[in-house]
Amino acid sequence: MSLISAAASGNHLETLEQLRDELASAFAEAPAISKAPLSKQLLDVLAQIQALKPPEKKKDTPLDELAKRKADREANAKGPTVAARVGQRI
Repeated sequence: MSLISAAASGNHLETLEQLRDELASAFAEAPAISKAPLSKQLLDVLAQIQALKPPEKKKDTPLDELAKRKADREANAKGPTVAARVGQRI
């Protein structure tokens, strides 16, 4: 999809992604004197893309899974939890 067709579609995110690609291509071919303004524009577009994209769901680590299982087990436990019993004197 080209920048023009992305803009015509009305999809803001696709338009920004195409603009990002165009700016990256222009940056690669630009003389040194033009790279600073192009890099600023590219960074601005990247920030806008990041703001529009939904946050990625972080994959649970084995430690996260273990903590979840422990919390579930303690929520279903009858009587005081191990953490509560540790502080008690016998």
